[in-house]
Amino acid sequence: MPFTFLLLFGSNAVRGQNISIDTSAGARGQTIDGFGTCLSGSEGQQAWWQELYFDDLESSILRVDLTPAFKSPYSDFVYNSPWYGNNPGLPGPDGNNVRTYTNAADYTRLFAGHQAGIAVLGPDINQNTNYFNFDAVKVAGTLAALGQTKAARLGDFKLVGSLWSPAPWVKVQSGNLCPNLGGSPMPVAGTPWPFIWGGNFAGGKLDTSDTPLSIFDDSAQGGSGPTSALTQFARCTAAYLRGFQQTYHVRFYAVSIQNELNFEEFYNSCTYPLSSGYIAALKAVRTELDKYPDLAPIRLMGPEDLLGGDVWGMWQYGSGSSLIHKNLQYLQNIAGDPQAAAALAFFCIHGYASDGVSAANATPTVWNWWANGWTGSPTPGVPPNVKGFTAYARKSWMTETSGEDPAWLSPTTGFPNNGAWSLALRLHQALTAGQESAWVYRQMTDGNSVGASTLTSQATLTNSPKYIAAKHFFRYIRPGAVRVAATVSGSTNLLASAFLHETNQSLTVVLLNSGSSPLSTTIALPSQPPGLSQLRVFTSSDSAYWQAATVPVAGGSITVSLPGYGVATLYGTSPATLTARLAGPDTVVLSWPRANAGFALQFASSLVPPVVWATDTNSVSLSGGLGTVIEPIVSRGRFYRLTFDY
Repeated sequence: MPFTFLLLFGSNAVRGQNISIDTSAGARGQTIDGFGTCLSGSEGQQAWWQELYFDDLESSILRVDLTPAFKSPYSDFVYNSPWYGNNPGLPGPDGNNVRTYTNAADYTRLFAGHQAGIAVLGPDINQNTNYFNFDAVKVAGTLAALGQTKAARLGDFKLVGSLWSPAPWVKVQSGNLCPNLGGSPMPVAGTPWPFIWGGNFAGGKLDTSDTPLSIFDDSAQGGSGPTSALTQFARCTAAYLRGFQQTYHVRFYAVSIQNELNFEEFYNSCTYPLSSGYIAALKAVRTELDKYPDLAPIRLMGPEDLLGGDVWGMWQYGSGSSLIHKNLQYLQNIAGDPQAAAALAFFCIHGYASDGVSAANATPTVWNWWANGWTGSPTPGVPPNVKGFTAYARKSWMTETSGEDPAWLSPTTGFPNNGAWSLALRLHQALTAGQESAWVYRQMTDGNSVGASTLTSQATLTNSPKYIAAKHFFRYIRPGAVRVAATVSGSTNLLASAFLHETNQSLTVVLLNSGSSPLSTTIALPSQPPGLSQLRVFTSSDSAYWQAATVPVAGGSITVSLPGYGVATLYGTSPATLTARLAGPDTVVLSWPRANAGFALQFASSLVPPVVWATDTNSVSLSGGLGTVIEPIVSRGRFYRLTFDY
């Protein structure tokens, strides 16, 4: 029977008088690597969670905790620490809820009738992987494997990890004391770091002296004798990464050797107060990873410090023995060490600065400092002529933030600087002023109601305001898109960012109204991508989330309305051509380019009005952006078209 197919051109656009978008080479910013979250709890194993993360948000980055989990006997008795139902229980024999130690030798002291063991790692990396319990990271491993299978549809998938703490026995005292965190089961106020709290490797600093210690004698493991804590740290990191990759058949894109390297907490944590210690660890890990073909491609990112609230948080705290380096001083000192500079592939930072969301039209000064540094000294005691990260010709990722209330607007009166809408504003500022190439939230869920650290919950799913705020960026700014100039005129309350994806031939624009009154804006259609004729527009405001519409381009522009404290995402793509070829007497192969840009295949049995189009449900194969589907040739004939419905 003859086969008939119809070519339909799906497309979209952007243009107007109030916003001009420049896609020329000189107006282009950073390339977007993607968006995602870190993990908490076990909900990531459930289908609803995976559908939200990969199919609705279309997250393309997954961040996981790389704190090593050891097998017995090293983890016995909760790493020999007081805890509920444990031996010892709470409090421990010291009258505290932790087990304190000062260094590797002291780590094995007799405590409650037990001695904690130390896993000495030798030169055989495969033997070293046997120390770890990879079942403890099953959720992370399973999601990473799932993400890899979805990489073609998502446009990419990147697995990244951060160490909250190295193995406890490679740490020494930092000289700092735990603050008052409340009563039981928290540590007693004034407890010196480090310690073991409920199995957590809390605080302390990595011993980066590189001094060989007899307690790390690896002769029994096939080595040559005493090794240093630094060597043990590098071997542990490499072995843990290999074991994780082999267990779950995944590959890490990048890892950070320390999450928030200036903060000691009662949970897994470690501090690197000076650049010299961080640089020593960075070089040791890079050298170790480069020994192995499966680990050498893993990039190191850092220093993953906290974006401070003032200029001191960008340069340093304290002085003398209490000196703590911060953000830009780490970058400066890393750049001054050629080996360290070569070891660090790109930068990452935690974006908790709030100066840009404190009021309408507030300037995100801290993000500007991170990106561009400063020339004149911002305040006495801080040196002039400090470079921002862009001066080092490397990209930067924002790898953790949180803290907003679950409501769309918070507070409900005055400027809403602490709700879901402000999350969208923070995200906008990170991408524009901060020039970040990726943005990763603290957690998507944590098993509880939506809170300061999460985007949604099983109860709220896609109806959570914070989830919706993130979705305005996550879903339509795809990996590989480039931020382009979006200039707003005629309004001080309208914020705009725009992203061109040349491979997908798509354009994404995100608008924010930072005022309480609605506004209307016209967007001028740029020359790239070509052939845009309509845009999908998604608008959210208080109690009205993700309102979808299709708006045609008229006279080379598009006009949209934006509610007070609203967010809108506009997305369009150039037409795609549907082609067909016979694959045999009973089947035909349909294919179209840029299949992950938002096209859907539909069919109809007749073109006689009223035409009834149905979505084709056959599996689409993706390869190099080309979508292919095998269709049966039916006796009555069938018409096919591509629609744009993303």
